[in-house]
Amino acid sequence: MSVRVLILLVAVFGASLYAQGMSEEYVEGRTEEKFSKPHGFSLEWDLYAYVPWFEQQQRVRSGGIGSDRISFTDDMGGAPIGVFGGTDVRMRFSWHDSVEIGYNAYFTRGFSDDLDEFKRWNGIIYPENTDIDYAADLHDFRILYRRDLFRLGLTKSFTFFIKAGLEYSYIRTQVASDTFTVEDDRDVEEFRELLPWYSAGFGAEIEIGRSIRITAEARGTYMVGFPTFQERDRDDMKQSIWSLTGLVSFDWNITDWFALVARVHYRYLKVRLYGGFRQDNFLWYSVGPDIGFGLRF
Repeated sequence: MSVRVLILLVAVFGASLYAQGMSEEYVEGRTEEKFSKPHGFSLEWDLYAYVPWFEQQQRVRSGGIGSDRISFTDDMGGAPIGVFGGTDVRMRFSWHDSVEIGYNAYFTRGFSDDLDEFKRWNGIIYPENTDIDYAADLHDFRILYRRDLFRLGLTKSFTFFIKAGLEYSYIRTQVASDTFTVEDDRDVEEFRELLPWYSAGFGAEIEIGRSIRITAEARGTYMVGFPTFQERDRDDMKQSIWSLTGLVSFDWNITDWFALVARVHYRYLKVRLYGGFRQDNFLWYSVGPDIGFGLRF
């Protein structure tokens, strides 16, 4: 009796191995068939709110006279007000090539009724215990090309890719006071002369079934003393950029055309624009979640 049971177990085990082998061969065949066909064109559009912890600092030199640093966390006496959001459009033209166009907006406001220390800003002196208000608007643009280098796994669900393209930021800041009136040319700063800069990085993506996709990527820029082809006070303007972006994304396709999007988003941007008697320095860094939805076409 025991011999019959043993033979039966061996037969069942062997059948399961055979079925598993057939299943793997079937999956591999379907996968090869999928990637052998042209991809065509697809589009993904994400909209999300950014909910970060952030810090922003700025310093300006005008007429050869330096200014003190204005900092949100140090000078604004508490948590500043901020509104942050963004959108991405990704267009895929083949199994290996896609283009991403993105935009992020950062609007921050800070108010201090009792300045802790003396501040010199752009030729204006803000004494201790006076009112000071600070505002910064940062508009972040990017256009990036993505190349999928290789895929791994039975269904080729793991993808390693590289990205490269251009970034640009429009920056406008304002320092003001309710204690006394400040002239417009002394409190408003606009980084008009900035040129776009390169951004390059890499990442990995894994698809879980047909509904879930997890992506991690990092991009950066290091550019020092790049000419802007403009002049200020008869001197050539130059810019230096340090930029770093990190993302870990979780996309859940509820339907074929609608997805929920959640990300951990890190952004660091340091801009230095100088020439003539003027030098502008701007620093932003933030980390927090992106929460939103996406449309798939």
